Amino acid sequence: MNCWSIMGLPADADKRSIKRQYAILLKRHRPDEDPEGFQRLREAYDQALEWADRKQQEQEQEQELLLEPLAPQRPVEPVLSAELDFPQDPLHSESPQAASPFAARRLAEQCLAELAPANFEDRLAQARLYDCEAEFEQGLLSYCLADGDLELADLAIKHFQWLSPWQRIDLPRAALERLRERLTERAWLQLAVSTGDSARFLELANTLEAAPWLQSLDGRRWLSERLAIALAQAPVWSQSLFDEICAQQGWKDNDHLCPQPWWSQLQQRSDRHTFLERQLRLAERVDTSESRAARMLFKDLSENSRVRLSFKFSYADWNVCEALYQTVQSRYPQLLDEVPSLNPDIWRPLRRDPPIMAVPVALIGASACFSWFQEYQLGETFYGSLLSMLLRVLIFGVIACFLAWFGDAVGRSLWPVDNWINKHFGRWLSLRRPTPLPIRESLWIWLLGAFLFLFGERVMLTYVGIITLMAVWNRLDLSRRCASALSRLCSSATYEVLLGAFIGMLVPSVLLAAALARHAPLPVNQGLQAWPQRICAARQVTLEPCPSELNRSQWYGTQDWQEDRP
Repeated sequence: MNCWSIMGLPADADKRSIKRQYAILLKRHRPDEDPEGFQRLREAYDQALEWADRKQQEQEQEQELLLEPLAPQRPVEPVLSAELDFPQDPLHSESPQAASPFAARRLAEQCLAELAPANFEDRLAQARLYDCEAEFEQGLLSYCLADGDLELADLAIKHFQWLSPWQRIDLPRAALERLRERLTERAWLQLAVSTGDSARFLELANTLEAAPWLQSLDGRRWLSERLAIALAQAPVWSQSLFDEICAQQGWKDNDHLCPQPWWSQLQQRSDRHTFLERQLRLAERVDTSESRAARMLFKDLSENSRVRLSFKFSYADWNVCEALYQTVQSRYPQLLDEVPSLNPDIWRPLRRDPPIMAVPVALIGASACFSWFQEYQLGETFYGSLLSMLLRVLIFGVIACFLAWFGDAVGRSLWPVDNWINKHFGRWLSLRRPTPLPIRESLWIWLLGAFLFLFGERVMLTYVGIITLMAVWNRLDLSRRCASALSRLCSSATYEVLLGAFIGMLVPSVLLAAALARHAPLPVNQGLQAWPQRICAARQVTLEPCPSELNRSQWYGTQDWQEDRP
């Protein structure tokens, strides 16, 4: 089987017929579907062209004397399409002069003169009309590389199928590779510039997906990698754009994996964006600890708004904030730069640890001091003094709660002043570390000390001394553990109910015990007694013991009261 039978052409077919027939047969025998048939067709095509070239050379040699010599040394003047000196009759395309290689190159040069995307179709039609399409194509390739006009290159790729399996094999491979490099550089630049515009980026991705020069396996890999790099380096993330590109490239399918390490980076960025969106949705509410923590860490709030939000925080809310920050720090560290409100220097100073044990211990000590000096040493029994001390502690506690509420209300309204005083003078106003807010956390403690001064100097000094010792003890690690345990105890609703029930039972129990202590039976010689017996009991030295019962003369005297009547 010779080349003519494979091509389906007669033996005297010219080059134009060979090329036309090759283009038709190439659609049937594609290299990716029928590689063996394509190889046979290619070999037959090469042999037919070689035979046609030899036949054309023989004809040129026979007609050499009949052809007018063309001056190759004379430069070709670039002319417009309307000024090209071409014959208007299509039959002239079969003239011997048109078949000359030199004449074809000269006509192709005239077609390439002043070539632009607007007149590309006209020039291509003229080149085909005068049988210099091959020379026009080769000259166009050089023209695109020299001029750098990639719009012409796009049109040429569309018409001549450059950078595809159906391109001409006689085109210089080096020139085609340089063209491929320029096209990839332009495509990458366009992708990098359009990352901020999701619609433009998706449109460009669809255009490149359909580009003929990217239909090969290497081209598909290059496009997939560049899209992944552009998305990973995009300044603003768009989850919808990422999903569209994944669906287009099949990245989430097992057969079309995105190249590493870009796929891992894209997944991390997608997870980070999803996490941020979920936290922002939670921040719109304040009904749970998670929503309040998200609002504190992820919402763009002013300083006053953030402070007012911290007033509502409990121990559990601050623990959720710490856990959320640890999650961001370990899994999404990039968010620390993207979300300024995550900076712990912004929200951690708002967490206050009021003295939980100091004030109750100081009140117990002050009440015990008063009971010792003002009751027990003046003759009160130990049992009665102890009950009075407990009752007094409850009264002091109620007053302390009222003063604490007052200090908290004033501190909230004067937050800027309170914060300024704490920053400049807090270390000298308190021994605690971190320093408490002077108005919100320390004012009520000072007012409580002033109130205790009404019960005596010793009571106030005892209160101040215990507060000072507890402030020094606050710097130890053991104090923080105890405070943390008590905070957890107070922050639980169940324990709050139990604590309220305990206090509710303790108050009447103390009052009942105090009443019973006041009405207990008295021993002999105590309580209300007759005047003589009281005198007898008060005598330190008596010759005879005091009688247990008094007779009439001892009650009324020796003289009868009736004798003194008038």
